[in-house]
Amino acid sequence: MKHSFLALSLALLVASCGRTEADPQSGDAGELSMGEPAPGTMTVVATALSFDAPSEIPAGWTTIRFSNQSPMTHFVLVEHLPEGQGVASQQEQVAPIFQQGMDALARGDAEGAAARFGEVPPWFGEIVFDGGPGLTGPGRISSATIFLEPGTYLLECYVKTGGIFHSFNPDPAAYGMVHEFTVTADTTDVPEPTASLHVEISSEQGIQVDGQPLVGEQTVSVHFGDQTVHENFVGHDVHVVRLSPDADLQALEKWMDWTAPGGLEIPAPAEFIGGLNEMPAGSTGYFTVRLEPGRYALVSEVPGALGKRMLRELSVL
Repeated sequence: MKHSFLALSLALLVASCGRTEADPQSGDAGELSMGEPAPGTMTVVATALSFDAPSEIPAGWTTIRFSNQSPMTHFVLVEHLPEGQGVASQQEQVAPIFQQGMDALARGDAEGAAARFGEVPPWFGEIVFDGGPGLTGPGRISSATIFLEPGTYLLECYVKTGGIFHSFNPDPAAYGMVHEFTVTADTTDVPEPTASLHVEISSEQGIQVDGQPLVGEQTVSVHFGDQTVHENFVGHDVHVVRLSPDADLQALEKWMDWTAPGGLEIPAPAEFIGGLNEMPAGSTGYFTVRLEPGRYALVSEVPGALGKRMLRELSVL
């Protein structure tokens, strides 16, 4: 999927329940065990504002096991970079522009933000967003399985703290919450997962669920019927939230839009337990969650998720 960033800039111009961020716990709904690494598994650990992960893995079906050992909610977005680009160019040419654009939005300067976003290099539009574990609360473990082709990749988390993207470091001598790795021509030969629950997401139908979520560990397939760039420059994805009885869905919807005041800003307003980040149209990826009885939601990181049918409640009995 290729993004037209000029169109994105114009579009922008027009356009705590459960555990807390500061007190991570373990052993309840959504909690997965790291277990012994199996073939085709890539372990990613978050501590504070950094990722610890391998620098090289083989191609094929890959399960990314994300252990969030920080006191903040994070996600792991997998980005297939165009040839010749890497973490250095992303941090020097992309991350500062997005932060400056965000700063302009925070000041209410939409025109200035659009001008800054329009300065991203052309190669940014060639990045392929390939999924990865969705929003994951502090102290939690989440899991996503995707097919990776050989190439250079980046892991990124752009949740915000104090208005600063985690993927941006104000210190020019240091990197933000990003990690570069290489997928080699070797292959894992790991088979595609088998799902017990199936989700389809598209701009036309929103989030649709085939099957009944059950108590226990479930592997969920997510098929992207289409993909589009929404008003906040990102495509649709699927994140899993455990809701309290008095959860405010409108507040959750607003928080999922990083361009809104307080959007994707720590602390998170709900208990996130994983999911699957954005993937190209026609792609299928998987995520695994452990469910307990209660009220849940599947939500996409898009503006107006309720109106787009991309915030869907589920009950686990």
